Amino acid sequence: MLKRVAVLALLFCALCLSTLAQNTVPLTGHYLFAWTGDADKKGNDFLAVIDADPASATYGKLVTTLATDQQTVRIHHTEYLMPASGMLFANDHDIGRTFIFDVNDPLHPKTVTSFTEMNGYMHPHSFVRLPNGHVLATFQHSHHGKVAGQMGISGGLVEIDDSGKVIRSVSNADPAFPDALLMPYGLVVLPDEDRLVSTNSSMHDDDLFSGVTYQIWRLSDLKLLKTAKFDIGANG
Repeated sequence: MLKRVAVLALLFCALCLSTLAQNTVPLTGHYLFAWTGDADKKGNDFLAVIDADPASATYGKLVTTLATDQQTVRIHHTEYLMPASGMLFANDHDIGRTFIFDVNDPLHPKTVTSFTEMNGYMHPHSFVRLPNGHVLATFQHSHHGKVAGQMGISGGLVEIDDSGKVIRSVSNADPAFPDALLMPYGLVVLPDEDRLVSTNSSMHDDDLFSGVTYQIWRLSDLKLLKTAKFDIGANG
């Protein structure tokens, strides 16, 4: 069975649950959470939990799994760091669906909710925690843009809380760049500077290398301040 499993995205938490003092956590230990799916795309996406404590008798072994109701299409990103709340975002990109898992009790993880499109934006890609504990997500496409896969398409940024509720959202379309591929991809939050930097790139093979812009935002109100092209240089 394990040979059919594609471990496409791993989140190495080295999660020491004693550090989550603000949560009600019945267990201690270190765990590896693997967001995985069926390589043959016949089974469903699932979250695998592996014992990552070298002192444990079950070190390196699968201790439990949490299956979803989503048939595997293209499992993709989780959050890059384990959130203090223990609520983990993970998505299947091509189907455009994201799950929120409660992993405060690693041996008994739970699915809190899932979502697809939000406020007219779809296909979320990356997730970054804000200082207030919410998640800011890049959504690659907008219902208000052009046909998916064509130049000029844009998406947006959406702030989401741990229950899956939309807090605010904003389009990344820029009239000064009408022909640019503006599909939000990665992002970096700079709270001390009240700034946010996002990159634009495509998840479609046809225009994979057409995203050549980045955008600078004011974090406090998600106001787009600048769109610019990457200066790759003469040698690429």
